[in-house]
Amino acid sequence: MTEARKDFREMFNQTFQFQANTNSPSKLIFIVEDDEEIGNLLLQIIEQETIHKATHHINARNALKAATQVMPHLLLLDYSLPDMNGLELYDWLQSYEHLKNIPTILMSARNPPLEEIQRRGILYLRKPFAVTELLAIIKKLFTSKDYQA
Repeated sequence: MTEARKDFREMFNQTFQFQANTNSPSKLIFIVEDDEEIGNLLLQIIEQETIHKATHHINARNALKAATQVMPHLLLLDYSLPDMNGLELYDWLQSYEHLKNIPTILMSARNPPLEEIQRRGILYLRKPFAVTELLAIIKKLFTSKDYQA
């Protein structure tokens, strides 16, 4: 087992101390994007154009650690991360009891395995994408009767 995997397993075994108010109209969106400029831009757009809050993590390791402390309502994951790909990160996050079935959007400028994305029920956005498209998807996800926080 690699050192990174051991760290992830250790984080997984921690007691979760997340804070979530699922009745609040404002939701928390986890952005995991290794390009700091893109990540900060996404964070800014979400916080300026919606009622939601966002946090930006530059790698899977930081996102996994943060996920033990808070309860995000939506994952916005880049596919090409430095420490694992976005699908692997999604699988790790799904192993956390409080994150099972969390809505997820996977972004990529490359050609990720679309069958795997669909099989997991993840929405896919090809980079570059229109900001309005992202905002429409977020709104639809949070107003859908199928959405469960």
